[in-house]
Amino acid sequence: MSMEHSRSIGAWRGVSFAVAQIDVLKAEDDLLVVGMLERDVAGGPRGGADAVDDALHGTLSRLREGGIFSGGFGETMMLTRPPSPIRAATLMLIGMGASLSGNPEAVGNLTGLAMRAALRIGAASVGCLLGWSEFEVPDSLIAPSAAAMMRGALAAIDAQVGQMAAMQWTFDIRNGAAVRTTAALRNALAAWPRAMGAR
Repeated sequence: MSMEHSRSIGAWRGVSFAVAQIDVLKAEDDLLVVGMLERDVAGGPRGGADAVDDALHGTLSRLREGGIFSGGFGETMMLTRPPSPIRAATLMLIGMGASLSGNPEAVGNLTGLAMRAALRIGAASVGCLLGWSEFEVPDSLIAPSAAAMMRGALAAIDAQVGQMAAMQWTFDIRNGAAVRTTAALRNALAAWPRAMGAR
């Protein structure tokens, strides 16, 4: 996997979590998860989906224009063996709707969806670029959104029945608030066993 400054933040039930700035064109993960908005936001941030779209000569834009994959909330598409220059074994697109910037729990739900897909295909390494690089997250919601993402991933792991293979899961932190995002992810992971005990 090609990443800058990958840092481990802990593990849960065989899944090791890390944070890094993920390069979608160089990542060699078993699964690369990319969020895609329902529509292009004029003057908005360019993130993982834009980089993939550019690399694939506008394929994602054509899928959206043709109504094949619109980017609607919770919509998914898996591309196994995507063409060069994408190096990941499988590319998973997840629709994020029009905007998730005011709804941390929605981002968490999509992360859970991605984790369930990763577990289903037995991915040993996953790069997760949901949310951060696709839309602006208000300052006050950065930590709650990151925490919701971690909780979504952990809930999906706990719902898994039977033996799980080891997995390395990396959250992308290119949102301009890497320190707060990392701390919120780490804190949510550390709090999970207590949160589960309280249920």
